[in-house]
Amino acid sequence: MRTLEESVLKSLRSLDKNYNHKTYLLAVSGGSDSVCLFHVFKALGLRFDVAHCNFNLRGEESEGDEMFVRNLLKDHTVNGYFTTFQTEKYAKEKRLSIQEAARKLRYDWFAEVIKKQKIDYVVTAHHQDDLIETFFINLTRGTGVAGLKGIPKKSRNIIRPMLTVSKEEVEDYLGELQLNYRHDSSNDSLKYSRNFLRHKIIPELDHVHNNAKKGMLATVDNLNSIEEYLSEKLKEDEYNYVEENEAMIQLKELASHSFYFVFHVLSRYGFTKTQVENVIKSTQKGRLFYSNHYRLLKENNQLLIKRNKEENLDKTYSLATFGQYKQPIELAVEAYQGSVDAIVFNENIAWMDASKVRFPLILRRWKEGDCFQPLGLKGKKKLSDFFTDLKLNQFEKEAIWVLESQGEICWVVGKRLGDGVKITTNTTKIIKIVTKL
Repeated sequence: MRTLEESVLKSLRSLDKNYNHKTYLLAVSGGSDSVCLFHVFKALGLRFDVAHCNFNLRGEESEGDEMFVRNLLKDHTVNGYFTTFQTEKYAKEKRLSIQEAARKLRYDWFAEVIKKQKIDYVVTAHHQDDLIETFFINLTRGTGVAGLKGIPKKSRNIIRPMLTVSKEEVEDYLGELQLNYRHDSSNDSLKYSRNFLRHKIIPELDHVHNNAKKGMLATVDNLNSIEEYLSEKLKEDEYNYVEENEAMIQLKELASHSFYFVFHVLSRYGFTKTQVENVIKSTQKGRLFYSNHYRLLKENNQLLIKRNKEENLDKTYSLATFGQYKQPIELAVEAYQGSVDAIVFNENIAWMDASKVRFPLILRRWKEGDCFQPLGLKGKKKLSDFFTDLKLNQFEKEAIWVLESQGEICWVVGKRLGDGVKITTNTTKIIKIVTKL
């Protein structure tokens, strides 16, 4: 077995001890790296299919790449999946660079293929030189330890077993076996930052210091070790300071955390470095920040995060009579038969004088301008003022439901009964309503 094949085999074993029982989807562009990957997997006798993307960026050259891959698969009796993207159009629509657009299109499609075909892993042909280039790109853009460690060997179901192999080793392997491959002319253009690093900066560093690449790879290894340690420490901090349930994620005692920790938590919900900086700097109580799928509320010394959900706030729900109601919240409406003396008052239980209540009861979200007479008060009060008295934050207010009888709010669910339906010494029949909020 050749040295490069042994290196890839060792990587596969470290990534999954049952590697030889898995199925793989190889990303093959037709270039030297992916063709090398193809022949290595073939030599190792592994079960794999091939995926090829035509990004429509290089005209006839792109068509030639696709034809080359089709012929390669035909010669070796390997199954393949092919797709074509209108990359420039997509990049413009999504306001992405061509490289970013191509990457998203490619990986989204890979995910669809492996799910549909029940394949275990997507395999890309990234190698050591790609790792070094990514290190420099992230370094110049500004990043943390996770960014500086470069390309991960494994990201969920995407693996990169050639990260232990250099570009020189790839070329030697192809030359030794006299294997053909396609040359991507765009890789020669210095207008792309990666190519500029590849052809200008890194060779100069290697010229200044003979072991520059070796040193950079050692640095990346060290950063990987540091990042693993930090990840464990961050998990411990998350356990101590982050509470998560179906409704909300709560990050407590913000001031006691480092920027790195806060960013580590918030980035998982789509918040950018700049947004996190603004969150920390903000002194405005109750300020909201938005990512694509979440909202963040800064309240006193804590951060509250909720997933964005579309909801028809004008929708109402009718409780026609006694019974169990599951939607939109759980409510049990029953005629109470017990003794008045046995009544236990609780925020999640409403005790109402049946003579003062008329079915159907209407359940809805509260809205601005709503008023009711809280139990024990003589006059009406705006719900917004009532919530201020309770010191509810924005998210807590949004979660409030009210129950109406004859157009009047008789219960702010889980918070306060309306005075107009309270039981008195004259009450003969009682309605009991229980909620599980």
